[in-house]
Amino acid sequence: MSFLVAGGAGAIVLAAFLGGLTGFGFNLVATPLLLLLGMEPAAAVAINLTIALITRVVVAFRLRPFIRWRRALPLTAASIPGLVLGAVVGGMVDPSLLRIMTGILVLIVTPVLVLRRPTPGDKSPAKYALAGFSGGALATTTSLNGVPVALSLSAEAADQRSFIADLAVYFVLSNIVGLGVLLVRDGVDLSDVGLLAWWLPGAVLANWVGTAVAPRINPKVFRLITCGLVMAAGVATLVSA
Repeated sequence: MSFLVAGGAGAIVLAAFLGGLTGFGFNLVATPLLLLLGMEPAAAVAINLTIALITRVVVAFRLRPFIRWRRALPLTAASIPGLVLGAVVGGMVDPSLLRIMTGILVLIVTPVLVLRRPTPGDKSPAKYALAGFSGGALATTTSLNGVPVALSLSAEAADQRSFIADLAVYFVLSNIVGLGVLLVRDGVDLSDVGLLAWWLPGAVLANWVGTAVAPRINPKVFRLITCGLVMAAGVATLVSA
């Protein structure tokens, strides 16, 4: 347990900093690292959703003037049926198979979006809803709920603060529902609550630092960091499977 506490603390701090920097990278980094440390997939998903929820509440409050509700609301609302579907599928399908399929899909889609020029202006609500639904389905199966939403928003020439703020709203509301779904399906493990007590303070501080640094990054560099992190998550997902 001590190895998991110490190793997990380092993984969580790194993931929280990158999550603050990019707006979505927490689960992408934390989940594969916690699985490599030997944590059960269900526990890793529940803990990551909880920490992401708490840290994103702080971000949503700090960046509330930059929230674009026309994007944030369809993303969030459509994630709810996706969360339920993911919980059902996750209880029926081998988790390793889900991770392999997710990793392959990420590695195929991301290069296409990297090569595509971002376009100014919002998409239609239906496109945001599709990204939100996909993110919800991934949340309760692999906890990689940031991938579809981040890829959708990265296709727009948006300010970093607006990008991070909209993602924060999405994570807060969808993670509340996702945790409720997982609690009904799996119950609560008291050992997971103990790990949260160790890891949460460092996660909040590291996330605050990452969010403060993000607006100072050149937009083109920010987009490359975003897409690069998604690619790394796809590789890590395949390895952890």
